[in-house]
Amino acid sequence: MSAKGLVEVDGSYGEGGGQLLRYSVALAALLGKSVRIYNIRAKRDNPGLRPQHLTAVKTIAEISGAQVKGLSVGSTELYVEPGGRPRGGSFEVDIGTAGSVSLLLQATLPVLAAASSEVRMTVKGGTDVKWAPPIAYFQHVLLPLLREFGLKAELKLLRRGYYPQGGGVVEVRVEPSYPLKPARLVEAEELKEIRGVSYASNLPRHVAERQAQAAVDLLRREGYGDYLSGVEIDVETPAVGVGSGIVLWAKFERGVVGGDALGEKGKRAEVVGREAAEKLLRSLRSGAPVDLHALDNLVIYMALAEGSSRVASSELTSHAETAIWLCRLLSGAEFRVERSKKLIEVVVNGIGFKP
Repeated sequence: MSAKGLVEVDGSYGEGGGQLLRYSVALAALLGKSVRIYNIRAKRDNPGLRPQHLTAVKTIAEISGAQVKGLSVGSTELYVEPGGRPRGGSFEVDIGTAGSVSLLLQATLPVLAAASSEVRMTVKGGTDVKWAPPIAYFQHVLLPLLREFGLKAELKLLRRGYYPQGGGVVEVRVEPSYPLKPARLVEAEELKEIRGVSYASNLPRHVAERQAQAAVDLLRREGYGDYLSGVEIDVETPAVGVGSGIVLWAKFERGVVGGDALGEKGKRAEVVGREAAEKLLRSLRSGAPVDLHALDNLVIYMALAEGSSRVASSELTSHAETAIWLCRLLSGAEFRVERSKKLIEVVVNGIGFKP
């Protein structure tokens, strides 16, 4: 690959995890830039590419026609040579482990939305695993926020997959969405409703019911009872493995925030439910229309959108700081971070990307 016009990305920068790698490849494919990523996941105990990272990179390369060198487990360096416009059609992706379906979608959605026609993708992997957003959070918190930018995507859960087997199945349908419009998510304004889903797979129904009841009880005690529209109990969705969890979300006039928790062996269902409710309550009390875990997912869309986008959250995480650094480097979008007493606001002049 030619070094001419090559953009170099230090994969150990900031948070230095898999997100930096995934977004680097997505932006290289979208913007037609040759990119070398080095020091990949250098700060992790098991540095370099893991199987779930390979799958995300291979998927982007297949859809966009990009060429990638260095694609092997443990590799700490990648070269990406972009192809053409991503193509529409149907794709099947198997992460092959309990690697997160949500994190794969985080990387591929910006690319899928640039395809010349509709994309239907079936992804097999972990739907509810540690260190990643549960699929219900992706569906009910992230996708509604991305629709504020004009992203046209729908998601359907067919089967849950837990650690260590994975095996969950998610279908996603994405329509051409660029140019994206600027989004303004600065004030939450009026709280409309709080909803949720509490799920248990290959476990007694009472596990899901106790998770839900503990969450509802805490939200009522804290004065949010009038906004509760119900927490769905899901013990019917097929699943590979044994597991449970709960995802809660609160819809505002503008914006949506979430809170989630996963069950673990020896962890009481009531503790799981309260944990999710406490996360949601922290966001509700902050008055932010976007929770701290969603913010870093919006940064790439802010960079690619037309015009000026403004998004406020309670905190700028290391993930969000790293995403800002990377998107500024690869896209040239102008970012600034403004801080008030309660919230931080990310302001971006986007590049108005068109495929």
